[in-house]
Amino acid sequence: MVQVVEDIFGIATNPLTKMAQVIRRYTITNSNHMSVGIITLGATIQNIRVPDAFQETADVVLGFDDVAGYLKHQDLKFGCTLGRVAGLVSNGEFILDEHRVIVSKNLDQRHHSDGGFIGFDKVIWDLHLMRADGITLRHVSKAGHEGFPGRLAVMIHFTIDDESRLFIRIEAKSNKTTPVDICNHTYFNLAGHKAGVEGLFEHRFYMEGRKTIETNTTDKGVLPTGRCGSVKNSVYDIRQPAFMGDRLRQFKDMPVPGFHVNYALSKDVTSLDTRYLGRFLHNPTGRYMDIYSNQPALHFSTANQLPKQTHGEDPIMGKKCTRYWQNSGYALQFMGFPDACNQTMFPTIIILPGEKYFNETIYQFCVKEPWKCCATAEELEAMDKDLIRNS
Repeated sequence: MVQVVEDIFGIATNPLTKMAQVIRRYTITNSNHMSVGIITLGATIQNIRVPDAFQETADVVLGFDDVAGYLKHQDLKFGCTLGRVAGLVSNGEFILDEHRVIVSKNLDQRHHSDGGFIGFDKVIWDLHLMRADGITLRHVSKAGHEGFPGRLAVMIHFTIDDESRLFIRIEAKSNKTTPVDICNHTYFNLAGHKAGVEGLFEHRFYMEGRKTIETNTTDKGVLPTGRCGSVKNSVYDIRQPAFMGDRLRQFKDMPVPGFHVNYALSKDVTSLDTRYLGRFLHNPTGRYMDIYSNQPALHFSTANQLPKQTHGEDPIMGKKCTRYWQNSGYALQFMGFPDACNQTMFPTIIILPGEKYFNETIYQFCVKEPWKCCATAEELEAMDKDLIRNS
């Protein structure tokens, strides 16, 4: 049985009205001791608590205990919703219906990124409905906000069930033709948000992704070239189970110290169903997370922008006074292709008046039997083969 409890998380200034407003938190709990906390600031996942193989419950997402923490570190997007257009709009403009549309340029004063200066991560969402299995948050983005055409009405349904699945369903409609690409950006660490780099390194993971979306290396690796490249024989090939630590060590001498990559999952957006895409496992606790989505692309990153402990930088102080450092978690953004507004070879993110945008992502949290948490390397390899065969 699922229950929803509401409490007050804090107070913040609404960036649209410039008035103080209460930030509410909604905690959704199931019968398997899983709970998810959602706050209205940025439609943010503030916590996810799940048990391990030994019935010890831990919070497995990075974040903060108060509004001040989220406001101070808004640029790092802890747990929040990104939009209208997540990712990039190159040069802050695109052609729509034979007219040039100019949007805000909040990245290097040149490009548009993650919804602009006041994206969906910064607005305060309204509670639309409290359901038996979760909540629905709503926000209406006025025509012309950050330069985008059309009035866009967005609803996000956060629900869980007794199989410990978290459903994030995003719906949007506009009264004018406009681009829409909305996703969630949560940093996970199945060892617990306190476990840091050591806990992240212990993860074994694999995900679908035969191709990556290439970027122009002469422009800080930001702009897509419009082409996709094979992951074969590269550090980005994660189609077979691998240790996160082994993979991250391969980035040691590279400009970016971890994953910061867009995977092309499918170019056919007309027939995308929600499908299984991969698994993250923290073997010492037995926690694992299976991932499902209906989106054509995935941006996968490993908190590379967080402070560098090896460089003596000051940490970010997170929940329970936890120090968050670089590579303390990983984020999965299931979304459209980057800069799809300007790349004619990419699947479109344009919706027509009255047409519904729909993004569904599912995270299912499970545990392996305790004995498997202490399995030998040979037993782990056998389990990996069985896992892939049955997926």
